[in-house]
Amino acid sequence: MKKLFICGKNSVIDAVKAKMPIENIYVNSEINKKKIDEISTLKSQIKDTKFFSEFNDNNHQGFIATLKDFPIYQLNEIEKDKPNFILILDHIQDPYNFGAIIRTANAAGIKHIILPKERSVGITPTVLKISSGGFIGMKIIKVGSLNSAVEKIKKMGYWIYASALNEKATSHNKTRYNHPCALVVGNEMKGVSQPILKLSDQVIYIKQNGSVQSLNVSVATGILLFEMIKKIEDN
Repeated sequence: MKKLFICGKNSVIDAVKAKMPIENIYVNSEINKKKIDEISTLKSQIKDTKFFSEFNDNNHQGFIATLKDFPIYQLNEIEKDKPNFILILDHIQDPYNFGAIIRTANAAGIKHIILPKERSVGITPTVLKISSGGFIGMKIIKVGSLNSAVEKIKKMGYWIYASALNEKATSHNKTRYNHPCALVVGNEMKGVSQPILKLSDQVIYIKQNGSVQSLNVSVATGILLFEMIKKIEDN
């Protein structure tokens, strides 16, 4: 497995405060070292320009942390935490999309994301970078069967809303949302799978007025999340 690293002052500091399994912390100055050493029992190491040049594309700001691993959770976290809103990713494969979705979900107050173990993007340095610290406090739950997971979630009392455009779909801004609920967004090419659509309580879509045929999945996820949360709060 490729080593996972976190780049950027705020992301590294947030990871330290969240007690994530950090292996090493690297900084580029005594000033930055003091900032880390004041809050971390794991002392930071000062590295030279050559070391940090390998991370120039990551906006590191002189702060880099490597992780021993990234905590992955089981489905029973849903039953334990009883969140009001869950995000389900049906075989998302692009790490840039996954990172952007994590960032948006964090901004929306979502704390639980479910995705399948197979044929789906995992946690990578790119995902962590694009999420801009959104992974802090986020429970990533991996399941063997997404179909079985959705069935179990429904039995827990969750309403399932899937994003797709078909004859049964209703506009996302005209839908009345029940809660607790879960939003399912699909693969970049194939969308939400048919078995998941059949399990869903409601299929929703984003009405578009322009000439484009579809939206990027991370953009669509953001639009749906904030609309759903707003309507739930208003009710």
